[in-house]
Amino acid sequence: MVKVVAAVIEQDGRILICRRRNKDGSAGKWEFPGGKQELGETEQECLVRELREELCLVVRPGEKIETVRHDYGGFSVEVAFYRAEALCGEMKLMVHADAVWTQKKELCSYDFLEADIGFVRWLAESK
Repeated sequence: MVKVVAAVIEQDGRILICRRRNKDGSAGKWEFPGGKQELGETEQECLVRELREELCLVVRPGEKIETVRHDYGGFSVEVAFYRAEALCGEMKLMVHADAVWTQKKELCSYDFLEADIGFVRWLAESK
């Protein structure tokens, strides 16, 4: 089971999502920024590290929203979704092909990773 932590960063009513590079697994799919949790690392520590490495952002993890498990056939993932606040840093795409700030209601129009789809639908419909 691969453990992943993902950030839901909301500013001015929009949510940050990122698109994977074509050379990565699940090329071109959209996701919430974050990544694999390392051994001995808390979920919150993982989130802070991953956002610094991937986007050059310093974030403060907030509440855990949801944990989702998904089986891709050859491997399974457990994704912990956290609210997060971007504190500082100028966003730079270090590992992603693209990033956008989108309205919640528009989330379902993006081609997300399979593990994220149920959460995306729930988030898009939430108030």
